[in-house]
Amino acid sequence: MATLYETDFYEWTVSQGAILRRLAAERANSELDLEHLAEEVDSMAGRDRRELASRLRIILIHLIKLAYCFYPDPRQTWTDSVRAQRRSLESLFEQSPSLRRLASEALADQWPKALEQALAETIDLSMDMLPSVNPFPIERVLDLHYVPEPPVRY
Repeated sequence: MATLYETDFYEWTVSQGAILRRLAAERANSELDLEHLAEEVDSMAGRDRRELASRLRIILIHLIKLAYCFYPDPRQTWTDSVRAQRRSLESLFEQSPSLRRLASEALADQWPKALEQALAETIDLSMDMLPSVNPFPIERVLDLHYVPEPPVRY
């Protein structure tokens, strides 16, 4: 039978950190530095949360550019980046399925950062062209086949 460590690394780190902290609070008779071990295990969970947020932010930046920029040339580069980030997220979710439940919240947190970065990197974008609310639901963001159509010039 597979262990939690093997099936969901993120969830394992969260549970192990909690157990270590409980043992430290109970002052378990051990030579182990339980408090620092708990911090290290927690930092592994934090690393995965940061990776989730970073990859979602990159996807959002490129989805914004794909949906709102008129540049034809970098479209393929942005599309390739979105696909690569999605594949990396799928690998992360395979290792830690419980991270998937954090994806919507992380996406909401990353939207303002993605807007700011897309604006800073792209000269033909302005804030009045972009929605203040994220138009890309998590299902679309993670959809391996979804690529927004380019904007139409009138």
